[in-house]
Amino acid sequence: MKKIMLLIIFTNSFAYLCLGQTFLADVEFDKVGCEQVEHYVQGQIKNNTEKFSDVKPSLEPTASTNGFRFHEREYVIKDSLADVWSFYVHTNPSIAWNASRFSFAMLFSKSSNELIYPNGYVDGIDPGQIIYLNLNLLKFKKLATAFEITTVDNNKKIIEFSYVEDNITHGKQQLTFTQMRKGYTKIVHRTYFKSESTLRDHFLYPYFHTRLTNTYHRNMKHLLKATEN
Repeated sequence: MKKIMLLIIFTNSFAYLCLGQTFLADVEFDKVGCEQVEHYVQGQIKNNTEKFSDVKPSLEPTASTNGFRFHEREYVIKDSLADVWSFYVHTNPSIAWNASRFSFAMLFSKSSNELIYPNGYVDGIDPGQIIYLNLNLLKFKKLATAFEITTVDNNKKIIEFSYVEDNITHGKQQLTFTQMRKGYTKIVHRTYFKSESTLRDHFLYPYFHTRLTNTYHRNMKHLLKATEN
């Protein structure tokens, strides 16, 4: 009798856990509105990534960066560290990641088990969010990518996000915010990356990545300025 009861409890618990999971096959691609992202997600499914809980960052915050190439850019915003940090952390990702060179496709939150589509509301970034973007590399070339927010450190003023394991490029990006003497804020955007292509890592990635990071921070500057007017 006890074995039967334990089996019933185990079965019910397993069923509950399954019901609480969101599968990649559950994505409503008509809301995403991006063929590249649809193909990207279908590729993840073919690679046996069935649930969003199965999506993992390719580089954890504490993992070694040995063997990864390095890229760094600095940006200055003429506003206080407190205001800039708060704005970067609390801006809706669907707005922050929507500009000329990229568009927000969707976001999955591991903490709330919720899918957010374009025009959906998210109160900023949190660890465990997986963000899918459509990159406009050239007029004739678009590419989907996905990364997971892994660190939002309010004390050290550091944001980190890692490309997911299914991505062509592996690695992470780190944004460090510091106060400057004039009361401005400096953002150091560091990237650790590698793929299976030497041509991509040495020539293509640095060029297009610089264009994308420039667009991202320029967009954030414009959005911050708009809130102050």
